[in-house]
Amino acid sequence: MMWLFRLVAALALFCLLLVVAHARTADLALTVTGDERMAEELKTLTDDLDKDQPLTGDSLALLQGAQARRQRIVTALRSRGFYDARVTATVANQPVEDAAALNAIDQTPEADKTHFVFDVATGPVYRVTDLAIEGPPDIVGYPGLDRSKLTLAPGKPADATLILATEGEILGQVKDRGYALAAVARREVLIDHATQEAKVTFVVAPGPLARMGQVSFSGTEKVDTTYLQRRVPYEEGDPYTPAKVNALRDRLTALGVFNSVRVKPATALNDKGELPIDVDLTDRVPRTIGFGLSYETIRGFAVNGFWTHRNLFGQAESLKLSAEVNHIGQGNVTQDLGYGFKIDFRKPDWWLKQQDATANAAAVNEVYDAYTKKAVSFGVGLDRIFNPHWRATVGLTGEVSQITRYGNTGYYKLLGMPMQVINNQANSDVDPTRGYRLTLNLTPYYDFTNPSDPFVIARVTGTAYLNVSGDGRSVLAGRASFGTIPGGTAANIPFDKLFYAGGGGSVRGFAYQSAGPRDAWNNPLGGASVVEGSVEFRQRIGKSFGAVAFVDAGSAYTDTIPDFSQFAPRIGTGVGVRYYTDFGPARLDVGFPLNKREGDAPFGLYVSIGQAF
Repeated sequence: MMWLFRLVAALALFCLLLVVAHARTADLALTVTGDERMAEELKTLTDDLDKDQPLTGDSLALLQGAQARRQRIVTALRSRGFYDARVTATVANQPVEDAAALNAIDQTPEADKTHFVFDVATGPVYRVTDLAIEGPPDIVGYPGLDRSKLTLAPGKPADATLILATEGEILGQVKDRGYALAAVARREVLIDHATQEAKVTFVVAPGPLARMGQVSFSGTEKVDTTYLQRRVPYEEGDPYTPAKVNALRDRLTALGVFNSVRVKPATALNDKGELPIDVDLTDRVPRTIGFGLSYETIRGFAVNGFWTHRNLFGQAESLKLSAEVNHIGQGNVTQDLGYGFKIDFRKPDWWLKQQDATANAAAVNEVYDAYTKKAVSFGVGLDRIFNPHWRATVGLTGEVSQITRYGNTGYYKLLGMPMQVINNQANSDVDPTRGYRLTLNLTPYYDFTNPSDPFVIARVTGTAYLNVSGDGRSVLAGRASFGTIPGGTAANIPFDKLFYAGGGGSVRGFAYQSAGPRDAWNNPLGGASVVEGSVEFRQRIGKSFGAVAFVDAGSAYTDTIPDFSQFAPRIGTGVGVRYYTDFGPARLDVGFPLNKREGDAPFGLYVSIGQAF
């Protein structure tokens, strides 16, 4: 029996090879006249089909593939409002709908490619002349429904994408008023070929007013669900709004302990008129090890690694141990190598919702042209989120340091109170395309070794993002920053607490800390004030790549208010590339100094993760 099995397998393999050897192939030539934008879209559509569903097989398979492509093109045209479009598809001058097309393919030698020819005339785009929204007048009428916020309006193309987007916007406005079960009972698009016009009608069924119901959690095995109940941003019985559902999702996602958070509102209200919500959670692996690499021309390479536990005691407490070695390849390996070790702990929702307690400790050896520093520090603080746009932190820090410049070493014992307020109106933290962000930092310090010289460091920074293209692919970004140490001078402030400018996050094209006052040997001195500004144009290219062009300007100054008569701000310009990943863009920038001084390098190279600002 074994010989029979082998014979059958060999025959099956032979038949398979025979079929593959005689498989026909085909290509498609597409010509589009009319709307240029539609021509580009159809070209992309056919290219994608060629990659995903290549025309190959026997004669019938080729013909069916060509017919399917023609139907996809017709559907795409109609979905964009081109209801008079003509699509002609032929093979050897025979329409693919005719039986003669199959014979034409059969007559082509199997070794030769079959050529399909598609001619598309888009014709005019039909436009909407009437947008009707039917339903209870107090809900679909003004001011209940604001039509000015709808994408679709008379005069717009009868584009299926616009129609569906408008349906979602109508439901969004109705649900915002508390009608959680609102639906569009009927959507109708009437086409008038004589006038090349369309009438669009939505019939809205709002359903009853709803209140927020009980939240049930499932799926997690590692996070305390009693604690998760405290993360719910509303009380049972509160008026329903979609924003509260979104806030629930955001608060759970922000914990960082779940791979997925699926919020599933019920399809019906309970007997109290409340909408129950089920949340299905997938736990994330609690422990993570990671590594990173960065590079700047003057500072050299830096490598770092970290270990994180995201759910230390079952209530999303995080502990992170990190280490970094920097200044690699710069100077003496043993004497000029910088390093640091740090421990960070965060306890979410300490005492109050949206208020995290933090603690940290660090030991560092920093090596810069301006100074070298050995220090140990610790800190505790509170991080409070008031709403999606406003956030504030306050804490206490202690630091014991030994700082050396010119062979002279100073010893410091500092107690600080760092405070920060953030107004974040940007649409993303890692890759914003619109909005703005304002950050105010204020830290008073008391030095126990020099009790007569307390000082305060203040800095305000603003960034803004303009979505030039409308789809987030072309963005104009700007940054401005000003810092000062009121009442202080560069002489009575620890060197590491002075302001410095220059480097990948400041003025690109100038070495880190070099854009400011210097000594006779071109070593940075730092200053009691700093001013910086940047303009950057960001352009996405394809799915994963991007390019930028930028101009940076700024300098540190000796006095508490920048004195431009000392010297003009340093100006750098350059270009960069971006590779976009799920966790943010990786960037490589090359900056060139426009008004460099003696000792400045001709360019700077910067490699890191994240946008420059």
